[in-house]
Amino acid sequence: MSKRLVLLVALVATLIGYVQVKSAEAVPAFARQYDVQCNACHTRPPRLNSFGEQFHLMGFQMPSAARPDGLLGVFKEDGPAKAVIDSLALRIVGGLFEYSTSPTETERKFEPPHEIALFLTRAITPDLTFYAEIEYEPKTLAFSHERGFFTKDRLGLGKEAFFMLNLGRVLGALGAPTMEMGGMTMVGRHGGFNMHGPMVMAGKIDPSTNFSYPTNRQLILDTETEIEIEPGHERAEVHRFAVVPYAFTSKFFGLFKNRDGEPQLAVDQVMYNTRGEPGADFHAMFMNNLFLGQVGFLRENEGFNTYGVWRINLGESRGFTFNASALVNWGFGVNRAPDPGDEHDPGARRVDRLRYGIAANARWKQLDVYGALIWDRIVNLPRELEGRFDRTAAGLTIQADYLAHDQLMLSTRFDQLWAGGLKDDKRDGSVLTLQAKYYPWPNVAFFVRDSVNLRAFENENPLRSWRNQVFVGIDWDF
Repeated sequence: MSKRLVLLVALVATLIGYVQVKSAEAVPAFARQYDVQCNACHTRPPRLNSFGEQFHLMGFQMPSAARPDGLLGVFKEDGPAKAVIDSLALRIVGGLFEYSTSPTETERKFEPPHEIALFLTRAITPDLTFYAEIEYEPKTLAFSHERGFFTKDRLGLGKEAFFMLNLGRVLGALGAPTMEMGGMTMVGRHGGFNMHGPMVMAGKIDPSTNFSYPTNRQLILDTETEIEIEPGHERAEVHRFAVVPYAFTSKFFGLFKNRDGEPQLAVDQVMYNTRGEPGADFHAMFMNNLFLGQVGFLRENEGFNTYGVWRINLGESRGFTFNASALVNWGFGVNRAPDPGDEHDPGARRVDRLRYGIAANARWKQLDVYGALIWDRIVNLPRELEGRFDRTAAGLTIQADYLAHDQLMLSTRFDQLWAGGLKDDKRDGSVLTLQAKYYPWPNVAFFVRDSVNLRAFENENPLRSWRNQVFVGIDWDF
């Protein structure tokens, strides 16, 4: 499909969205389906509030508004055209202008948004929901053994495409006590033990929404990794790493994704925070959402991950809410260690990863503060590398968002990376980011952000090969 056709599809979807809503206020798919405003679930898209988190945990369903006859009833009542239109949403996001500085160069450039995503989502029955993204990215980072790193246009399934099913009825059929809530089945008894779920989410998934720091719902967007071909070289190498939440990144210098030699960049989001990989996630809410349990598995590179999460939600009092999460994650054969004889090539040994950490989120009125501290460890490293490779690493990310006005969101984030990997290559990183996001309409935002490298500049290391990055961009949801 050509770029023009993709942009035409996006334009048509946008116009359809405007036709279906009041005045100039665009409303995404879930809001249209349940006839609510976006701030019912979001502080500002894509960040969820407490109600929005519970809505996601319950399979994108509102029990009080669930249709017992499901999608069939929607077609009968609203007609096929409106049912399909209300199942679609569009997001356009990315920078419009970038200004970056370092002691060796200053760069200014205009760029179009780097991501256009079309969403299709619907409740098929009160217990079953379908969700999928079709995504177009004009400058996706890719790798081949022959060319090294390069960029290319990508059109296809986005970060997530899955179904979510409530297994409460299955447990009821096996003899567990159940009760009905808005057409949805819960396990337990009124006034006693109760459980919503377990819910199964299967397909191409990102389970981190259930964590106290969900990496897939950033108000401060990830920047892009920059590559360049150095004089005298034929292959492009990474010149500057992306600015992302360091707590959830790979953290290791020198690892590889596979036998083809693709590097696992130290800022790649991996393990539990892999951005949309095939897998299955099971989660359940206990005692009126006081506790959340989550287990699952994900494919990653040449191996797979298993994980477990426990979260406690302390409810709401006078506008204050708090929740905390703990994560344990094991990756089986998800990376290749470097070849002891030539560290620039992958070796024969696939290594395991252990990840564990904590996160917390506190909200008070218009202030939203959240952070995570995550540790990583490489297991079964080749003995020949033990003196040259640091097998432990850690990352800290803390962010605060303040809704200063209905149209103005102020955000700041601090990222600290204590890197592991090849001792001659690894560097620690510290970045401070400030952002102001202006919403002329509830679902349209323009932002200005400034990220500052707090560590000493090193031109040869992509983690520190910059001083300052300023972006002006757009975040547009329909």
